[in-house]
Amino acid sequence: MTKAGKWIGRALLWTAAAACAAAVFRWYAGDRTPLPAEPEGTVAVLPAVPVLDLNGATAGQLEELPGIGPALAERILAYREENGPFAGADQVQAVPGIGPALWEGIAPYVYFGEEDTAHEDIGGG
Repeated sequence: MTKAGKWIGRALLWTAAAACAAAVFRWYAGDRTPLPAEPEGTVAVLPAVPVLDLNGATAGQLEELPGIGPALAERILAYREENGPFAGADQVQAVPGIGPALWEGIAPYVYFGEEDTAHEDIGGG
């Protein structure tokens, strides 16, 4: 490579490095003020997941809940068939594969028959 070719290569490299540094600086120097807190009385919008009766849901319906796949849906149905309808979070968490973290993830989307007690005992209490 000639001296001119090396010089042009180095110039292009330094130009690219300077452009990257400038882009990072502009990003870093940007407005980073925190978002304002939600006003009191606002309601969080949940993802579009159906609200299900755990005592009447099918395997396919259960699979629409976050964290529930085909195998876990079948375990839920088997537990319900062997032990009768669910009455609270403790019973749901007795299903192998459902612990406190998964329960907290699905609790907003489920209820137990006509009386909605799902949200009274989040966390198994």
